[in-house]
Amino acid sequence: MKKIIVLFVAVLGLSACTSLNKNTVSYQASKYDAEKYYVVAGEGNSKTTASKNALAMMRNDLLRNAPGLADDALLGDLLANAKTDKVWRDKASSTKHYYALAVLSRKNAHKILAPEMDQLDDKLAGQAELFSSPADPLADLKIAYRMQPLVEHRARLDEAYQFLSSEHQSYMQEDFSVYQNALKEKLAAVRVGVDVQGRESKTMVTHIVDSLNKMGLGVVDISEPEKELAVEILTDTDGYNSKKVEGLVWCSSSAAISLIDATRDTTFARFNVYERAGTSRAADSLRRSMEAAGEAAAIQITSRLEAYLKTR
Repeated sequence: MKKIIVLFVAVLGLSACTSLNKNTVSYQASKYDAEKYYVVAGEGNSKTTASKNALAMMRNDLLRNAPGLADDALLGDLLANAKTDKVWRDKASSTKHYYALAVLSRKNAHKILAPEMDQLDDKLAGQAELFSSPADPLADLKIAYRMQPLVEHRARLDEAYQFLSSEHQSYMQEDFSVYQNALKEKLAAVRVGVDVQGRESKTMVTHIVDSLNKMGLGVVDISEPEKELAVEILTDTDGYNSKKVEGLVWCSSSAAISLIDATRDTTFARFNVYERAGTSRAADSLRRSMEAAGEAAAIQITSRLEAYLKTR
């Protein structure tokens, strides 16, 4: 009776083993502890091709989840630490077909990323110490602009760090938040008064305010006495029927723009933008031409403002 029981158990064990398809990617990948390793599969018609494709898939997956690594040398360092020692043939295929796993230790990945972020934090701390006391909005803004690429680089690396963390945690987020917040505060502390006069001014002012907000600067009414900068715009429009196409109505929109340093009472830039649009309706032509003029003005204003503030 005991022999029958043992034999029955053995048969069950054999059935369980044969039911497992060890040829699958999911089975082979399951051998790696997901908390310790980041695993990506590739395939090809040879072992070498499958291994190369696994690394290529890992690279693509990293960039999809941390696109900021695209132009960073650390991407190469991360991939150099990935191993492709698990390669096997697909037994279900009648032709030669192989699978490979690219395996990256999460611990090693963090050892690559963390020191670089530590260096960036040290640089940010050094820049933050230069802020004036009491605060001088324009002087502090120059320092903030020097911090900006460091903050952006740190954020890109942290994005990769989070992705490669089994729990998707940031690296020293409390410390980094201090510099992120300081950058935002120093940008917002610079107040820009905006005044748009003339025809279709409401369409124009929307683009200007949006562009200044994207820069991070504080936008106030032109009457604000403590503003540091001012943007003054005078718009004009003109409409006429096309001489070549019947039913086509052209409209042109223009804007005369002045950028002023209110603290020095000086105009540091003055320029004009001009755009036109044609439709079958005068109102649509007018709106489209002013929209285009607003977009063109916003691009020039942000570019000239930033250049001035960085060198002022």
